[in-house]
Amino acid sequence: MTPRPHPDLSEWNRHLHAFAHLQTQTPLAPGSLAGLYFGVKDVIDVAGMPTRNGSAVCDGAGPVPRDATIVHRLRAAGATVVGKTTTTEFAFTDPTDCRNPHDLTRSPGGSSSGSGAAVGAGIVDFALGTQTAGSLCRPAAYCGAVGLKPGHGRLPTDGITPLAPGFDTPGVIARSVDIARQAFETMSETALDKVETSGLNILSGLFGHHILPEADQHDALQAATDACRDGGTSVRAAALRADVDTIVADHRTVMIHEAAAAHGAYLEDGRSALLRPGFLAALQAGRAVSPGQADAARARLRDARAVFWTEHAEADVIVTLPVPEGAPPLDGTTGYQHWLTPWTVFGGPLVCLPWGLDRIGRPRAIMLAARPGGEASALALAQDLEGRAPSLPLPGLASASGTG
Repeated sequence: MTPRPHPDLSEWNRHLHAFAHLQTQTPLAPGSLAGLYFGVKDVIDVAGMPTRNGSAVCDGAGPVPRDATIVHRLRAAGATVVGKTTTTEFAFTDPTDCRNPHDLTRSPGGSSSGSGAAVGAGIVDFALGTQTAGSLCRPAAYCGAVGLKPGHGRLPTDGITPLAPGFDTPGVIARSVDIARQAFETMSETALDKVETSGLNILSGLFGHHILPEADQHDALQAATDACRDGGTSVRAAALRADVDTIVADHRTVMIHEAAAAHGAYLEDGRSALLRPGFLAALQAGRAVSPGQADAARARLRDARAVFWTEHAEADVIVTLPVPEGAPPLDGTTGYQHWLTPWTVFGGPLVCLPWGLDRIGRPRAIMLAARPGGEASALALAQDLEGRAPSLPLPGLASASGTG
């Protein structure tokens, strides 16, 4: 028996450009994830398919011989790969031609663009992505899907093209919290403990920062906070103390330094002419960062992480927002990521949860952040809140063609 992808996949992809490579038929395997279809961001190896990293320098790449470990574990559990999803070049910031399924004139976010769009459209059950700054949570938030960025180091990264290994974190975008949890447990080979959310200490708040959320996003945060209380969980409002601008600057220093170490060879020959402008500029700037400068930035980020979790030691989970706005127009960006960068630096798991639509029909999202090792707590609270969240209908091709 050979399962087929969602019957609308080809038509959707003609509009969304969510897939870089489609696998039309794969044998059905038994297992705990049998019957679930998934996409794989095109920086992650899938045996028999090319890994082209969203880049013209990899256009000639042939099929790879083996799966990345996380893909192998999912396939061994019976999940079926549909194809490779669109990514920004080497998971950096240059936008792709992928579109948001809720409004084709808007961005799906990046860099896991195709993974967010494919799940948001309902044409796969889940998709793999990666996050180095805000690259998984933004597509989940903008496309109306559940996003799980596990703690850094919780999943194996072999078979994944690096951007900045000090931050690179594979994760999953899914159509439900339960599917995200199943995928994580399969990829990590870890059964998460059952957590009673009534016993969790919850904070609700935003970074004290000059960027403020749109009214619709602020309302979502307040509604999610109220839903926690309605569910019997104690919640305390708090201002989250972190120097966002300094963390973002130090993160970028380390990220471009590590990216140049991984991919600087492209600057040595004619292939640099094939690179997108943002990634090319990042590699050139990364070459100019000395090892001492990168080490000093890493030290400041380690200190910021330690200070943050010490100052918020009482919190098991923090309810916050991943982005200040809904999906932006296709204007040459992949959306605002500076709220997400500190959370990536802090190293713990993040769960993005859809929270209905805003006034102009864009998906809203809230986010649950936990300290390193807190996947069970974050997912348990997400599971409780999922049933209390406003409904978010799947987009149709007719509605997706709207102008927003």
